[in-house]
Amino acid sequence: MAPRRPPHRDISPDDCPKCREIFAVLQDHLRASREEGLTTAEIGHQVGLKQRATQNHLAHLFVSSRIDADRRTPLPGIGAAQPVLPGAEDWARTVVAPDPTCTKCLVAIAGWGWEGEAPDVKELAAAAGVSVRSVERHRPHLIDFDLLEFRPSSVPVGDGTSGKFKGREASRYRLMSGFYARALTEEERATVPERARLIVDRVRWFAGASLDERERAEVAVGFVLRAGWPDEQILKVLDHTADRNAYKSRTGYLHTLLSKVRGKRYLIPAQEAFTGRSGPRVEVCIVCRDAVKTTLPQGSRILCGGAVCLNAGTDSDPRTAHRIQIERARSRTA
Repeated sequence: MAPRRPPHRDISPDDCPKCREIFAVLQDHLRASREEGLTTAEIGHQVGLKQRATQNHLAHLFVSSRIDADRRTPLPGIGAAQPVLPGAEDWARTVVAPDPTCTKCLVAIAGWGWEGEAPDVKELAAAAGVSVRSVERHRPHLIDFDLLEFRPSSVPVGDGTSGKFKGREASRYRLMSGFYARALTEEERATVPERARLIVDRVRWFAGASLDERERAEVAVGFVLRAGWPDEQILKVLDHTADRNAYKSRTGYLHTLLSKVRGKRYLIPAQEAFTGRSGPRVEVCIVCRDAVKTTLPQGSRILCGGAVCLNAGTDSDPRTAHRIQIERARSRTA
């Protein structure tokens, strides 16, 4: 009789072919510096797995310290230390929910992480140990109590600049703390103009705007900052498209995007309130300047490969291009 195969949780991800394939998909996505996140279904399609099986392998990679808490970002090095962050389930068990069934549903959905692709209602019911009807009845309570947020995810046509969509993917969810941002102190309000200037500087499609347009944009961003919205969240709202020529009125489009948050208080995500850290944000590699997602604290050395720059020494490395220019100049003068 052949020996019984050990459970998947007892196997190293390095010895699991599907875990290795999924990890390779995540690494390729990171190297491509794509800002849009991969869904579980997309990952499963690339490795030939169904959604539930893909979730199991992603969870195993996370438990084994191969990927970050967002279940999408590969961690540098083999066996790298897991970020010292309490889990979403730990937070959910401390929350005073409207009733016991709501608590079960909240703890169950927290098992998928702080945010991500919303689980199917049947999967959530099975994880919570309640009926599908109970989930459908109590999930809106969590939304009303500002403990859960759902966002539909549309599939754009083409490169996404046309404003047209061809359908919807699974909704995205985020666990929310139920608490709103406090009012700014006088000292904090004094920093708003400079913060607004830096935010507008980082909006890609706003490049080339006139001085008057910039001033109006900074005033508009300042109103949202005074309402307690963090810089990164405002930038996420504004950095909607990379097409800098798609809109004739830059400030008009900026005001349209800000209308999503203007006049609203900032509801603090559960991860930010419980751990003091937010989810992945987009930064640039300090070597090659490629965009990369990271959860490292502000001011950290950001490299596109985690511990190294993936483009170092290649034609994509600005230092290489600079060196080539110097060598060509020397050869012409020789």
